[in-house]
Amino acid sequence: MRQPLAYLRETPSQTAGPYVHIGLAPGAAGFSIFDRELGWDITGPNAGGERIRIEGMVMDGTGAPVRDVLIEAWQANAAGIYAHPEDPRHT
Repeated sequence: MRQPLAYLRETPSQTAGPYVHIGLAPGAAGFSIFDRELGWDITGPNAGGERIRIEGMVMDGTGAPVRDVLIEAWQANAAGIYAHPEDPRHT
């Protein structure tokens, strides 16, 4: 459900950190942590759980759209397992 914003409060400034390139294009960065590039659709047609769609805009404190923004989101599968080698339940 969309709700209008009553005000625009700026969030604290953050730097990307040393690992941002891994999430963007791991193969191009020389990392092989995933067996394939993730692309736009990271689930198969038989994936369990509820599919959701997240959309939005990033705006500055004056309400103007911010260009060249990266938002990273991590989502576990229906069993609560992340497709990441550091998750001990990942196979």
